[in-house]
Amino acid sequence: ETLESATDVKIVSRLDNRSFSKLPLSSARRSRESKVVGFASQAFHVPTDSDDLFPGYIAGNVVLPPRGIKDAEGVGLCSQVFNVGDCQENSVEFAIADPGGQDGEFDPRSAQRYLLGKGDMFQIPPGNVYRIENHSRTEKATLFWTIIKCTSRAEQEDSGDEEEED
Repeated sequence: ETLESATDVKIVSRLDNRSFSKLPLSSARRSRESKVVGFASQAFHVPTDSDDLFPGYIAGNVVLPPRGIKDAEGVGLCSQVFNVGDCQENSVEFAIADPGGQDGEFDPRSAQRYLLGKGDMFQIPPGNVYRIENHSRTEKATLFWTIIKCTSRAEQEDSGDEEEED
């Protein structure tokens, strides 16, 4: 198969045709934090190509109701990019764990935090943990995300590095 070959590829994903799943509620939330969770949908899931040249990606959106939280999540070897589609101005808090901190843990005391509004974008580099919170008490926040997967070769190289450390 070449780049010029025709294939059946999903190129449009209509919001009305996607289903949303409730995000999990983490037991790590502090007692004074909201217990409201968001909802996410996946629009596209494109695997890495068979030649391992082009990384795959997954794209979709997340909706955080007023006071909704997307609990801390690590991105592993992937990168993730978010676009803030709509929200109350400066109500979306993006927090990224301290890269020098505990491996794979989100420590709210050392996390770097940013307040964002409509049209803002942020990224999570590989190996990081992040959290998103909608501080608005009246308006939902809609964000669009893309996860950029690493190639199989990069995964194998990372596995080899871990084995050498043992």
